[in-house]
Amino acid sequence: MQRKSSKAKEKKQKRLEERAAMDAVCAKVDAANKLEDPLEAFPVFKRYDRNGTQMKKVMLTVFKHNHGAYHFFRDALQFDVDDSSPGAGGCCGDDCCYEILSRRTRYGESRPGPPGGRCGGCCH
Repeated sequence: MQRKSSKAKEKKQKRLEERAAMDAVCAKVDAANKLEDPLEAFPVFKRYDRNGTQMKKVMLTVFKHNHGAYHFFRDALQFDVDDSSPGAGGCCGDDCCYEILSRRTRYGESRPGPPGGRCGGCCH
C-alpha cells in the first residue's frame, strides 16, 4: 500500500511543478501583452534607430510544426503572416512547412504591402 501512496505523491508533485511552470510562462506572456510595444522588452530590438537606421519591419521564419514558437510570435508578440510567406499568395497553401511572419516597428508605414504576395519556394 505504501508504494501506491509514494507513486501518487510523486505524480502529484510532478503535476504541481508542471502547473507552476505553466503559470510562470502564462505570467510572462500576460506581461508581454500589457506592454505598449512587446518588442521593446528585448534589448536587440531597442536598436531600431542605431546609426540613423530606422528599421520598418521585423521578419522571421517559423516552421509550422513548431506550434510553441508559432503561437508565441503570433499571440504574444503580435506578428502576422507576411505577404511574402508562401501560404499568403495562395500558391502553396498548407503544403509548405514554414511561414514568414513580420511585424511593423514604430517606424513602419501603415499601408499594406504589394497585393498577391510572392512565393519564395517551398520545402515539401
